[in-house]
Amino acid sequence: MNVAHEQGHEQVVMQKLGPARVLRVGLLRIRLLRVGSLQFAGLLCSMLACKTEADKVCLSQFASAQSVVLKVEAEDLASVNGSVAALDTAVATCTAAGRSGEVAELQKAHAQLSGHRDRLLRREEMVRQRTELSPSELTELIKSGDPKCPRGQGYVQGKSGQRIRCVGPQPIDMNAAQAEEYFKGRGYKVTAGSTSLERRFEYGAELLVFSYTEPAQGPPDCVTLYPPPEMSWQEATARVTGVAPGRLKADRPIMRGGGPLSLAIEESAAKVVARIGNCKG
Repeated sequence: MNVAHEQGHEQVVMQKLGPARVLRVGLLRIRLLRVGSLQFAGLLCSMLACKTEADKVCLSQFASAQSVVLKVEAEDLASVNGSVAALDTAVATCTAAGRSGEVAELQKAHAQLSGHRDRLLRREEMVRQRTELSPSELTELIKSGDPKCPRGQGYVQGKSGQRIRCVGPQPIDMNAAQAEEYFKGRGYKVTAGSTSLERRFEYGAELLVFSYTEPAQGPPDCVTLYPPPEMSWQEATARVTGVAPGRLKADRPIMRGGGPLSLAIEESAAKVVARIGNCKG
């Protein structure tokens, strides 16, 4: 396994927004519920006056979970886990009370946080896997770079504290074997495509489909991205191309060192799909 994809592509996003803001932007809707501490307290009290006991417990836990989420440290796994746990409790309580509005808001925040937690866990595991290196292996990595992570990125090797640069291809430039090794190393499940020329990579609600003319030679002709609910198409596209999210425009070519790539975005309330390259249909 390697740590660079998670660290590298998160760095692409976080360099633009800052790590804490990346998570908090996703939680904007729950932030908007904060009317101000005094106003919210007054509103809550007035609401409690005409609610059942179950309603009162729900609203109390909703407010408590909101407070925890607003203080979350985006790069602290323990902090993120605590916020997810608070949301789990509030969702269960408000579901039992039949408070659909509160449940919907809590579930949106839960999707954001649990997705971020999963990425932190994967990165932590990758760091652990890369910390055990022989002196000769470490020397070679420092000298030549790591060919298993995309060029332009880098990471700090666990025990030595040495900065390792990445010299491998971006996922969009990988042949089928490279892509399989790369995504398996990140914990993705490789599933059968509709034809032998297709490779599918799944992680939770996230799906990437690589379509090839020559899988052994690569790169893919088309990459179709189905981001999970908590991820924007810009972030999903940045992760496979190495191009910063701020440089990406819907239905405009992606300008990069390897040449421009076509980009088509299908965006609706139900789903978001990004198609990169020579995609049909």
